[in-house]
Amino acid sequence: MDVFWRKGYEGASCEDLLSAMGLNSGSMYAAFGDKQSLYDRAFDLYCETVFSMGIEVLERPGTPLENVRALVRCMGDHMSSGDCKGCFVGNTLIEFGAENKGVAEMARRAMKHFQDAVEKKLKAARRLGELSSDLRPRDLAASIVNMAQGLNVMSKAGADEKTIRGVVNTTLSLLC
Repeated sequence: MDVFWRKGYEGASCEDLLSAMGLNSGSMYAAFGDKQSLYDRAFDLYCETVFSMGIEVLERPGTPLENVRALVRCMGDHMSSGDCKGCFVGNTLIEFGAENKGVAEMARRAMKHFQDAVEKKLKAARRLGELSSDLRPRDLAASIVNMAQGLNVMSKAGADEKTIRGVVNTTLSLLC
């Protein structure tokens, strides 16, 4: 997973993958099939572990708006860390676009699931009177996902922590 996350599908050589797994090529192909099948499994593992942590932040104790704000801060922390690999889901969408319909569809579903979870929390915040913004929860959720993917690209392009924190703080200012 880490090799694909860091290098992408095309950038990950068989040697990189074999070295990371400690396997020989025969064992890798026997266990996983082809490179695409291995990528699909790595993507699923990312969604089940790393990507799902964002949804877990939304379920922590606290009010719905506190949880969304914590999520935005966590995304900023992740993207400004020195060893940031970005978002595997976003990286997949950027690398494959519409070329590989199966992988792109998996990534779109994961992104939609995440956006739906954020929207659900924002709707709850609105019902509780926490969210006074006139912006629709659906639009705010889309904006938060867009911010996260924008930070993904910015961090890969070498944006400094101050810039990333500025984007995070601007997004947090919408959540009032």
